[in-house]
Amino acid sequence: MSSSRFIQVRPDNVNSDQTISFKSGFPTLSFTIPAQNGILDPRSIRINGELMVFRGFDNAAAGRPGFPVYDQDGANRITMDNRLGIYAMWDQLVIRHNKTKQICENIQNYNRYMSQYLGLTSSVQDLTGHMNESSLIQPNADAMFFNVVANGTSAGSGGGVAVKARRPKSFSCYLPCGFLMNGQSVNLMENAFGGLTIELHLSPDSNCLFSRSGVVDANNAEAHYELSKLSLSCEVHDLDAEELARLRQETTGEHEFNTITSLYTTINSTNAQIQYSLGLRYLQSAFLNFVPATHINSLASNGLALTQMSNSGGGLVSIKSLQFLRGGSNYPLDFTIRDNSQITGNATDLATAGANAVFQVSDPQINRMLAESVVPEAMVDKTSMSPANMSRNYTLSSNGGLAPSYKNIKAGGPLYGLGVRMSQFNSGEDFSQEQFGVSLESDLTSDNPQGVYLYFKSKAKLVWSASGVNLLK
Repeated sequence: MSSSRFIQVRPDNVNSDQTISFKSGFPTLSFTIPAQNGILDPRSIRINGELMVFRGFDNAAAGRPGFPVYDQDGANRITMDNRLGIYAMWDQLVIRHNKTKQICENIQNYNRYMSQYLGLTSSVQDLTGHMNESSLIQPNADAMFFNVVANGTSAGSGGGVAVKARRPKSFSCYLPCGFLMNGQSVNLMENAFGGLTIELHLSPDSNCLFSRSGVVDANNAEAHYELSKLSLSCEVHDLDAEELARLRQETTGEHEFNTITSLYTTINSTNAQIQYSLGLRYLQSAFLNFVPATHINSLASNGLALTQMSNSGGGLVSIKSLQFLRGGSNYPLDFTIRDNSQITGNATDLATAGANAVFQVSDPQINRMLAESVVPEAMVDKTSMSPANMSRNYTLSSNGGLAPSYKNIKAGGPLYGLGVRMSQFNSGEDFSQEQFGVSLESDLTSDNPQGVYLYFKSKAKLVWSASGVNLLK
């Protein structure tokens, strides 16, 4: 009788002390699930380990150069994005066919994608409950610092005490992506698909960690994180004699799934035109999010926050009109979207609200289009999207100690973005010959380049045989 078993594999590349960190020169975490007589359930894959955040280095600490973050670090304390948790460290996800090393799926800027995905498909209760236990996710900034980042009340006296006070936080996270979550099993037999390799490219310390006050001084300038006790666990179905004989004949096959293609660009004008030749035949949807370019890889700012565009003074930029284009023409909408910030009485941002402002909400049509572009409404029964994290009631002030700062937004943090669903019947639209475009007219009047992360969800087919794999998009 066949049965299932759980296996656990160690990383292919770790430091001599079984730790890995971007700071120590190990920017890639790799796991290999070897070929064997079994069937893999890819949905069961989990990355397990422990996370430790350091504010800098303490040469006096015997054997451990890292000086941990503590509750009493003060206003300039180091923290990380509460909605992302451990996902803040995953900058890129790559899944390879182990024998040929060919890519089965590759999602770049994975952490920013996950921030939008988790915010739109998880409730605040999810962020507080089981996702807290599995992925170190927290509902707000204070909970993130005290429950995950901080290492206890204080270091006490002497480096030796600091060493003994190390309290890493455990995690066991899954990896949302098309190849692993499509519901199809993977034949691990040598003559079939065989083994696979999962690579996680680590995010730079300065992009996934940041100072709560926005001040980077001598105490936190070398802030970094460290991962330890890493492993990958998954479920493998053992084959009985009958299944083994049948599956030995399986030398070709295919997997069909939705995958994400990511691009990055910048805009710095009141009338921004974004045009790309995607080469995708089955484009399902497109969505994008923003961050000031100066916030990327800066310990002073949260470079993973999904904020609205802003001028150099920190005030938010309102979008006047929005068009999604195909070959230069409006598509799939036949009209230009006029943002509700242009309605008389709707404040464009907190700084200009004044006593006469009526409301400061972002456009509900644009918000719903975003949610539909990430996951169709019929497939979602919970979300943390709300007027609290989709409003314009904040500034891009780096001082998280002030209430209007984007570092203090309720319901998980800001969740802004733009999106459009191309296909209503899951068939996809052909963008292999025509360009995809976005036209934005806004109030971006100062010299403050905005980073734009674009994500394209499309249907892909992975065809495998004895000679390798071929990914068709």
